[in-house]
Amino acid sequence: MVETLEFLIRQAAEQPRHPRGALFRELLRSETFLLSVDAPIGQETATRVSRLDEVLPIWADRDDEQEGAWVPVFPSRDAVAEFVAKGRLQPPKGQEFLWMGYQPGSVFSVLRAVPCFAGIRLYLDRGAVVDVPSSRARELSEGRLPPEAPELYEMPVSRLTLPRGTKLAFTPLAAGPGQPAGRLLRVPDAGHFHADEERKLVRLPLPGAATWMACRHFLQVLRYARRGDCSSGYLEDRLCALMSFQMFGEAEALCEMVLRRGSELFACLGLAAVYARTGRLADCAGLCVNSFSKHPEESAFAVNGARALVKLGRREEARALLAAASRRNPAERRVRSALASLG
Repeated sequence: MVETLEFLIRQAAEQPRHPRGALFRELLRSETFLLSVDAPIGQETATRVSRLDEVLPIWADRDDEQEGAWVPVFPSRDAVAEFVAKGRLQPPKGQEFLWMGYQPGSVFSVLRAVPCFAGIRLYLDRGAVVDVPSSRARELSEGRLPPEAPELYEMPVSRLTLPRGTKLAFTPLAAGPGQPAGRLLRVPDAGHFHADEERKLVRLPLPGAATWMACRHFLQVLRYARRGDCSSGYLEDRLCALMSFQMFGEAEALCEMVLRRGSELFACLGLAAVYARTGRLADCAGLCVNSFSKHPEESAFAVNGARALVKLGRREEARALLAAASRRNPAERRVRSALASLG
């Protein structure tokens, strides 16, 4: 029921550490709504069944800090109208805002195709907003209830050095079943985070009690520790952290930003990894084939492109791509191994 879902969204917003099992169960059995921008339909209510391959314009908010796209998901049409009114949003000329309703559980698969998808933003009103990261949205798209325990990750970079005199703050933390009593580390000068972001933690290799940091805060700290550093080393560390934390939408946004700045090779290698990890096989294959033609010395494009082509059922194209890479780099073991696996 709409009232139940609305109650659970407000409860999660007001009590960010409260268990979310009931909220996720209700999401999977409730109708939900998205905000769209399209040509006027000329009537108050219209029903249109979209094709599976149809691209629909979906409203998303860009994360100012990590650049990923957060898609507002609403429990009712009234919430959509409230979002537009309170945000004082204006559609492009010749278009208008429309709401799109989705049957229970169906919205999550649609959202996984959104470029730079960082997660869903359950919106009831301005005082009741709950973020669900893409890693949890992926589980919902498969009809599974996300576990209540936090997502736990290992430190993705070999070293993180803070400026001398940096203030640290520790608070007790229970990192979930099977984890020893630990502590949460914050670096106040690096930035702030919300309590619900403690649902995604990275373990730090510090002596003493198990020490954790919220993943988004780790990215803030990484930027703080390397402020003014725009080198490829910093970008590689940031991309590695995003991929390790399964923040694939933010990783895609980072690669697109780097691509706009002219670092094509780095950006395309990163995008190929993002597409492969998120199941966007056609995008991965197309990018790798095109990039290999420009950078034949980079065998990773051939190997990753061939893997995607095989999964798409295009084995002969995969074999031709690897054969070209083998002729270009006959000593490359990964290429020879991948080619041999095709028979």
